[in-house]
Amino acid sequence: MNTLKVLRAKKDVSQQELGEKLGVSQNTVSSWEQGYTRPSTKNMLKMSDFFEISLSEIYDIFFAN
Repeated sequence: MNTLKVLRAKKDVSQQELGEKLGVSQNTVSSWEQGYTRPSTKNMLKMSDFFEISLSEIYDIFFAN
């Protein structure tokens, strides 16, 4: 299963850069990666477009048990 960190590494983008692409802070991206918070549907859609994967795959990263 892909994690957000793995997806970022494949695109060679930092938390800061991803945050800028999505319109959120680096701290927000870090919080998602650490599992403290989950992104909104709007941000999951943006990630799906950015990483060129399905919304379902993004959803599974944050909501799969």
